[in-house]
Formats: sequence, structure tokens, C-alpha cells
Amino acid sequence: MVESGSFAWYLKTLRDIDFEYAWGGMGVIHAFLSILTLIFLFTLATMIYRARPESPENRFMSLMLYVEGLKTIVTWYAIYPFGPEILPIMQYWRVVFYTMCLLSILMYLSLSSFYPVKFLKFMTKDSIKNNLYWALPLISIGLMTILITSSGGVQGALNGSLHIECPTGGGEDSGIVTTSYGEDLKGNCIEEHTPYTFLTIEQSDLGRLLLMSPVLTAFIALAFMRNAQKSLSVDEEDEISVQRSTEARAIFIGFGGKTFFQGMALFFMIYISAVFGQFNSADLIDLELNDSMKYYFFALYGFLFSTLFAGLFEGTMFTYAILKNDVLGIDEKLRKTFSTAIFATIGAIAFLVASELVENLVGGSGWIGGVLIGAPLIVLRKPIFSVINGFSSRLMPESFTNAERTYLEAYALAMEDLVVTKEERKFLQLQAKTLGLDDTRVSHLESWYDESLSSNEEE
Repeated sequence: MVESGSFAWYLKTLRDIDFEYAWGGMGVIHAFLSILTLIFLFTLATMIYRARPESPENRFMSLMLYVEGLKTIVTWYAIYPFGPEILPIMQYWRVVFYTMCLLSILMYLSLSSFYPVKFLKFMTKDSIKNNLYWALPLISIGLMTILITSSGGVQGALNGSLHIECPTGGGEDSGIVTTSYGEDLKGNCIEEHTPYTFLTIEQSDLGRLLLMSPVLTAFIALAFMRNAQKSLSVDEEDEISVQRSTEARAIFIGFGGKTFFQGMALFFMIYISAVFGQFNSADLIDLELNDSMKYYFFALYGFLFSTLFAGLFEGTMFTYAILKNDVLGIDEKLRKTFSTAIFATIGAIAFLVASELVENLVGGSGWIGGVLIGAPLIVLRKPIFSVINGFSSRLMPESFTNAERTYLEAYALAMEDLVVTKEERKFLQLQAKTLGLDDTRVSHLESWYDESLSSNEEE
């Protein structure tokens, strides 16, 4: 028997994944990736805040990414086989999570304060947008307090949390179920995978509503940003309006990715519920080996992983929108990060699918499938990255800060005769030093200008 929480336990849990009934390993993978996603989003949020801490827009957008980061770690407790003592903490965490859901709904609807939307111009008043970053959290906390109080407590509003322990050789009714509300229950176990433990929750109607509402509200935010982009792009001679329109476009794309990833997963969950009946996570204690439960797992983990993809995508696009003209080279760094994340995601999905196919076809040695799919990805890494980079460049076009634009103007003057003399190079080096540009960034700017010049000549 492997020690609970040991390295051997993690290996066993991951090897036991069968994409039918043993999904504990997927929970571990999701929990680990969700923590990485939280760190990434928190880092972006801090960058946005530090760039212009006095700006209401930066405060608002940084808060939004902090909230999105907290929402991604919804099942953090799956990362380790905790005992029943974790149940009270899980209950507190559920209150925090659903409060973040409420807050995200309010924030999506309040974007019209920074990007004017038709019929909502009153939201752009300074008295409103300057106070959103603290007023919306207070409103969310107040609403959650009312919901919990009126329901008689957390248990009444959100239902409870469960810890299930399945001993070696356990089968039907052998699972020991501990609840957050003190009632001991019995549950079924999958004998071939015992011993194992896991945590789950009971879902209330309020919990389901709060889980789905941010995704549905994101569609409204998507429409808001599209409307704002159109209204801001009317006056092409107004540089500030053009810049704001570009920001609205980036945020629109960010919400487009969110609604795409999470929208599909949500509608799949709704479809599964319509076909096989409404599921509750607590149904796991009455597990029966049937296809309907298997499809529920596909829908559940599809939604969980879509939250990570959506968080990474919108976090990247929002940061690009706010910082592209303030932080040196932020667009290039975000494009590289985005491209690397897409490549890693494609590789991970291909590895899992290939391993599972080989496992099912030959009854073992699933790692061979992973190697067979991994080798071509490594060999074709450069052309794949080239395609991904082209896609990321379309999403996040090259953008420059005021300092970078000043240097490009100086470089353009030096390149009028297509040759940079020694005296001109000395001037450019002095200009770069004055503007705070390092050699790497200068090289990138000059290469970009040279490529643009070549493209214009070809046209």
C-alpha cells in the first residue's frame, strides 16, 4: 500500500485514470494547473496595478484578474488526499468562491464605465468609475451575507462538503463518508482502484446559479466591448479614441475566448443534464458503473479545464490591452507566453489522448502512445510555433510605448538613405540610453522597422 500523499501515491493516482470512473488523477492535474494559473493571473494583475496605481481603470482591471485567479482554483483541495479535518475550511472556501462569482458578474457589467456603451453613458461619470474597485467587492460581500443569512447559514445556502474514504478491497456500501454537518454516511467504492480518498461537495440550486451566471454574463460583456469598440473607432483622427478602441478590441477578444471555452463547456453540461438527468457531485457516494456518470465526468472536467484556458486567455488579452503602451516589450512577452502555453496545451492533450488510445487498444503500455505523439511534436516544434506565433500576432499586434515610438522616429530618420552611419549610430545609442531602452529591445525595434520597410517595398 502506498503512503497517502507520497510521490508513489501521485504516480498511482495518475496511472489509475481511465476516463470512465477513476478521475482522481484528473483532479490532481487540474488542481496543480489551477494553482499555476492563479500565480500567472496574480502576476499580471500586480503588473497592471503597479503600472498606474492611481488609475481607476488599472485598479479595476487588476482586481478583475485577482478575482479570475481565485475562481480558477475552485477545486484546489483535489491536489492532496486531505482528511475530514479539511471540511470546515472547504465550507469557508465555498463562500469565498461564490462571492468571487458574484463580484465577477458585477465587474463584467461595470466595464461600460471605462469603455462607453450606448445607453450606458452615465456609467462613465468619475463619481462611479473612481469607486468601483472598492464598492463592487463590498456589494458582493453584502449580497452573499444576505443570501447565507436568509438561508439559515452556509449549509442552507450552499449545502455541505463530503470526505469519502474507500478502504482496500471495498465495494458497495464500504465507503466511509464524513460530512461537514456531522452526519456519517455510507457510499460505494470502485474495488479495483481501492484504497483511495477524495473530497467533493453537495450542490444547491443557488450554487449552480452562481456557477453558471458569470459565464452567461460574459456574453453581455462581450456585446458591451463590441459596442464600445465601434463607437470609439468612429473618429480616426482622435489618437486617444483610437487607442481606447484598440484596448476595447483586445478586451473584446479576451471575452470572446472566455465565452468560447466556458460557453461550450457549460452548454455541454446542460445537454448532459437534459439527456441523463441533473447530477450532483455528492452522487459520487452512490456511484454506479454506468455511462451517464462517465459523461457527467467529461462535462465536469471539461468545464473545470475550460476555466483555466479562459483565465489564461483573458488575462493575457486584458494585460495587453492595458499595458501595451506603458510597459516596454510587454506585447512581445505576452505573445511568447501565449504561444508557449498553446504549444504546451496541445502537447499535453495529444499525449493524454494517444496514451489512452494505446492503453485501450493493447491493454497496457500507454506511455508508448505518448512517445509516438511526443516525438513528432518535438521534431516539428519550429513550424508549429511559427503558425502559433502568427495567430498570437493577429490577436496582439505589435504595440509600442511613447519611448519606443520616439526611438523609432529617430531610427526612421537615420534610415532615410537605408544606411546607418557611425555618427548616426552614436546618436541612436545616446537616444536609446536616454529613453531607457536596452540593447535587446533596440535590436527588436530596428528589426521590426526593417521588416516593415521591406514589406512596404514589396507592396
